[in-house]
Amino acid sequence: MAQRDVVLRWIEQLGRLVARLMGRAGTGDLDLARGEIDAALAALLGPLEPLLAQLDPVSGANLLADAERIFAWAQLLDLSAVVDAAAGRPQPAAHNAARARRVAAEALAHTTEPRPEWALWLAERSGLAADG
Repeated sequence: MAQRDVVLRWIEQLGRLVARLMGRAGTGDLDLARGEIDAALAALLGPLEPLLAQLDPVSGANLLADAERIFAWAQLLDLSAVVDAAAGRPQPAAHNAARARRVAAEALAHTTEPRPEWALWLAERSGLAADG
């Protein structure tokens, strides 16, 4: 449980960093954000990272098996989509956003515990969350 909390805090901190960098929106800041995301992916996925990039979300999630890592992967893909969009790369942004949603759905399928915060995260990114 403690490791999960550390990973979730780490992803939240990275998200805040990317948001701050996006607010400045300089090319160097976007490059820095991309580097931070890439480093986080490498740390989270280890030597599986290049393989997971090539696999479909179901196969990738089955390979990872751990719902926490799968959901963290989805969050990092989502951050990557944000940076791609800000950098004027709409196709990679759309690809990463869609992949993030599919990976998050796999994380929900792999968990044995209720994860309403994950379901809400996915719903928000899928345009299904209720306003207010």
